[in-house]
Amino acid sequence: MTGTEHPLVTDYLATIEREASFLPAGRREELLADLREHLAVAVGEEQDPEAVRTALERLGSPSAIVAAAREEEPEAVTTPAAPSPSPQPRSRSVLTAVLLGVSGIAALTSPFAGLAALVLGLALLWTSTAWQRRTKAIATALTLAAPVTVGLAMLLLAARLGIVELLVLLAVSIALPATAAVRLLRAPAQAA
Repeated sequence: MTGTEHPLVTDYLATIEREASFLPAGRREELLADLREHLAVAVGEEQDPEAVRTALERLGSPSAIVAAAREEEPEAVTTPAAPSPSPQPRSRSVLTAVLLGVSGIAALTSPFAGLAALVLGLALLWTSTAWQRRTKAIATALTLAAPVTVGLAMLLLAARLGIVELLVLLAVSIALPATAAVRLLRAPAQAA
C-alpha cells in the first residue's frame, strides 16, 4: 500500500472532492491530481499515521484548500444559480484604470479632482466583472496607499519638508496609482 492509499489520505482527498463539488469536473480532477502527486512525494511509502498526519497538516485543511480553489475560480462558476454576467466593454476597463492611475497626480493639482477620480475609479472597479476580487483588492490597496502615505508624511513632516521629501512624495503619489492602473490593464480578463 502506498502513502496515497493510506486511509487518512483517502479521507482527506474525499473531503476535498466533496467540498469542491462547485468546481467544474476538469478543474476538480486537476486539483485532486495535484494533491495526490504532492502527497505521493511527501508521504512516499510511509505507513506511520503520525508521518501521514504531518504531511496532511503541512498541506492545510481541506476547507482552506477548497477556499483557495474557490478564489481562483471566476465568480460565475462559484455561484452557478446566478446568471452569467455579460463581459464588460474594454472601454470601461480602460476608463477605470485611467481614473485610478491619474488620481494621484490629479490630487496634486486639485484635491477635489483627485478625490473625484479616486472615488469614481474605485466605484467602477468594484462594480466591474472584468477582474477577480484579488486583482481589485490589490489595485485598491495600491491606489489608496498614495493619499495615505502623502497625508501621513504631511502630518509628520510638515515643518521639515525639503525638496527631496517633496520629490519622494510626488513620486509616491504618481507611482502607486500608476502601478495599480498598469496591473489592471495587464490582468487577464475574468472568464464569464
